[in-house]
Amino acid sequence: MKDIVVAHREAKNMSDKVALGVVRLLRWGTDLATGYKHEAEIAKAQKDSKNAKPFQMTERKWMVRFIFLETVAGVPGMVGGMLRHLRSLRRMRRDNGWYDPSSLPRCHL
Repeated sequence: MKDIVVAHREAKNMSDKVALGVVRLLRWGTDLATGYKHEAEIAKAQKDSKNAKPFQMTERKWMVRFIFLETVAGVPGMVGGMLRHLRSLRRMRRDNGWYDPSSLPRCHL
């Protein structure tokens, strides 16, 4: 676990910057909702305040975080499935379970 290195690519163009901003916003919201604090933030808070007690994630806090993250991770698949279902209803034809990425709406940044 300690051998894992976080790799980060620098944002070069506008779409990279927007994507990075959205990911950071979602990460911040997830951390806020689950009560998670990153080790660097903990070390800084302890250095600033000598009487600060160390932050610890309990089993319950980890479970809340995992369930929250898994819930959010299921949203894109659910949206894709619902779009496919609604398209099938709109055309009144079965798609026989075929997934065609070109048929989904595109978002260009």
